[in-house]
Amino acid sequence: MGKKTFKDWFLATRPWSFPASSMSIVTSGTMMLWVAAVNGFHFDWINAVLALIAMVFFQTGGNLASDWHDYVSGVDKPGEESVQILTSGLFSKKEVAWFSAAAFAVACGLGFIILARSGWLTLAFGVSGFLLAFFYYFLKFNALGDLCIFLEYALIPMLGISYVTIGRIWWPVLLLAAIVGPVTVAILHANNARDIPSDRASGIKTFAMVIGLKASRWYYHGCVILPYALLVAGVIAGLFPWTVLVAFLAIPKAWGIIKDVDAMMDGEHPFSLIDVRTAGLQLNFSLLIAVGFIVGAIFGI
Repeated sequence: MGKKTFKDWFLATRPWSFPASSMSIVTSGTMMLWVAAVNGFHFDWINAVLALIAMVFFQTGGNLASDWHDYVSGVDKPGEESVQILTSGLFSKKEVAWFSAAAFAVACGLGFIILARSGWLTLAFGVSGFLLAFFYYFLKFNALGDLCIFLEYALIPMLGISYVTIGRIWWPVLLLAAIVGPVTVAILHANNARDIPSDRASGIKTFAMVIGLKASRWYYHGCVILPYALLVAGVIAGLFPWTVLVAFLAIPKAWGIIKDVDAMMDGEHPFSLIDVRTAGLQLNFSLLIAVGFIVGAIFGI
């Protein structure tokens, strides 16, 4: 293990995956901005920014802890298409463990600042998120990883951002979680579908293994396509401004990824960066939703 550069440390965090957590804050934060604008509520910008930064550090800690556990348990092996920071020898187990702990410490520190600025319910959201992260390995290896990711990176943070920005739980944010969350889950599921052979050899059980490759295809389709139908339903119900429909501009990208996933699952070519590309879709889709909420807030739509 030679001297690491800043780029090595940065890439070890899997920055391409940050949309999984950050977009839940961005979309729900801009939704609360719109809610505050049309209802005359106060919107706490500082808590929103702190929550976004804390969430990125929280995911960084989770990513590194997951890599450490997968390596120690023998799930990730040299030569396989997996995270290579440990299998390549670039980082030691001790370095990754300390890096993960440091990221979690920063996230917790920011969380306590938010707690001091809001109310004790913030602590419940923070503790529940931390527990899900702590037990993620157990949940993932017992076919509950998809559910864990939905709760940890969609439902809980979106309820939390509602509370810390406008001072109350705005329940329609649950529908937004059902829109953004499945695309986040698709990132994990694409990765697990690719890893079915290696995971089976390692003696673990993911949800992708339980339902099989054929069902995983349709499951992935649903995670990517259903959010558009729910977005329309939210607009019709008056829960979102019609401007969020700008997210339909991401459909060509979604359709392209779906076609590639089908080709991969048909064996026409090997799985390649499908999880990375799904994270890119999540980024595009969520940012467009956020733009829709911001425009709605500005013009009072």
